[in-house]
This record gives sequence, structure tokens and C-alpha cells, in this order.
Amino acid sequence: MDGSSSSKRKAEAQREGESSAKRLNVTVGMEHLDCPICLKPLRPPILQCSVGHFICSYCCTYQVDSKCHLCSEETTFERCFGMEHVVESVTVACSNEMYGCAETVTYYKKEEHKEACPYAPCFCPESGCGFAGPTKVLLEHFTTQHKCPLTTLPDSGTVSLCLQPGLHVLQCTRNSYFFLLSMASEPFGHVISVVCVEPNRRKSKFTCNLSYDCITTGCCGSTSCHIRSSSLSDGLPAVYDLILPKGKVSDDANGIMLRATINQQALSHSRSCFRGKGPTSALQQRPDTCDE
Repeated sequence: MDGSSSSKRKAEAQREGESSAKRLNVTVGMEHLDCPICLKPLRPPILQCSVGHFICSYCCTYQVDSKCHLCSEETTFERCFGMEHVVESVTVACSNEMYGCAETVTYYKKEEHKEACPYAPCFCPESGCGFAGPTKVLLEHFTTQHKCPLTTLPDSGTVSLCLQPGLHVLQCTRNSYFFLLSMASEPFGHVISVVCVEPNRRKSKFTCNLSYDCITTGCCGSTSCHIRSSSLSDGLPAVYDLILPKGKVSDDANGIMLRATINQQALSHSRSCFRGKGPTSALQQRPDTCDE
């Protein structure tokens, strides 16, 4: 009995070893794994003409006739399970491997993974700086290399700042993304913009209310905007969210107080985060926050 059990274990171990040995790292011309019509990776279900040319099911649906796109032969397209097994087994490293992603994904799913990969890079917009990395690393880069001031957004989502030209980092404690407040001086006045820094651009999911109060002139104003999402691959968005007109405010930016409130659109549909009357509004804070 013991000898029989020992033989079975050896046979099972041998089969497992053979199964492991069948998985090899090989070099494949990836064009052979792409649909020749739409040039996207083949994925199940995969169709095959009578000569052996492959086509994805989407393109097969829109074939105007029964001819193969490659060989022009009259054919009936049949499903090819063998090719489906092949594409299911082909895996590639994530394109963000250099930024720390260790995931290996099925070839035809690489774009889906790339869209959701937390290691996808964001870029430093400072002139002459080519740094790129995940949002957490980029945030550290801003504060250590470029000495950008950092403010942690409280649960209220509201911060008050003394207006200073340059970049100011607004950090959310429980999220991977962060906000970048840009302040610059132009011939027509001071300009301010806000961007959500995250690797995969999405539809705007945040709104921001910006209000200012010039201590020396008594001038004040406010506006609300949708916050753009960007990896900053093309630099800072060339859009201004708030303009402080020259002549209405002091030329000394240190005398201007700025208040910013960031809200989730899902929680707030109002264009303004503040309510009040008078030259310096009695601001009423909304309970929305930036944290999910």
C-alpha cells in the first residue's frame, strides 16, 4: 500500500512539473495577436476564415460581404477556440513597470489595466523638469525638489491661504490624487487655476469655490468652477478659474487672502459653496468634503 501511494505521489509531482515546464517566456510578433482590420488585440470570441486568417467578432459583425479581408476568398467565418486559448495565455508586463507596477496582465487586457493602473505616471509641469512618477511620488517631488508649500485639506474641504505666486499643493489625506493650486501674475492682474492631479483623465468630479479678499483695497470677489483632471503630461492647463483684476487689488500679493472650498459633484450640485451678503461675505460653509 505504501509503495503504491508513493508511486502516485511521484506521478502527480511529475505531471505538475511537466505542466510548469510548459510555460515559457517567448518572443512573439504582437501583430499576429491583433485583429488585421481594427488592429486591436484579438480577444474571445475569435473568428477564422477558411484559409486560416483571424478576425475579431466586432469586425466580423460589420463585414459587408462574405469575403475575407486579407485573402478576398469567399468564406464562412467559424469560431476558433484554439486561437482563443493562445490569446488567453499570452501575458505582458504592465507598461508602468518602470514606475513600480509588478502586475502581469493578459495581452488583450493591457489597455484596460493601463487605464486603471495606480502606478500610471503624472508629470511635473515646472519648466526644464522632466520628472514623472505616481501621484504620491510626484507630490513628494513638488514639496522637496521645488519647495512648493503643502496644505492638507480638512474634512470641510476649505482652506484659507495668503496669495503667493507659484504652485501650492492641496493634499487629501485618504486619496491617491491631490490638487494643485496655481497662482501667477499677468499684466491684467493675478490669475488662479485649480487642477486635480491624477494619472487617468476622467470627467470632472469636483467643483471648487474660490473667493478672495484684498486687505488693502477692500475689494473682494468669488467664483465657482469644475476642477479639471490631468496627469499634467501637457503641462498646467492654460485656463484661468479666477482673475483678480489689476487696479482692483493690491500689487502686493501678500495682502490678498484666498479661500478655496473643494466639493464632490455627487454631493453638491450648487455652483457656489458659499452664501452671504456684503463686501466681505459672511461665508457659510457647506458640509461637502473632498474625501470619498
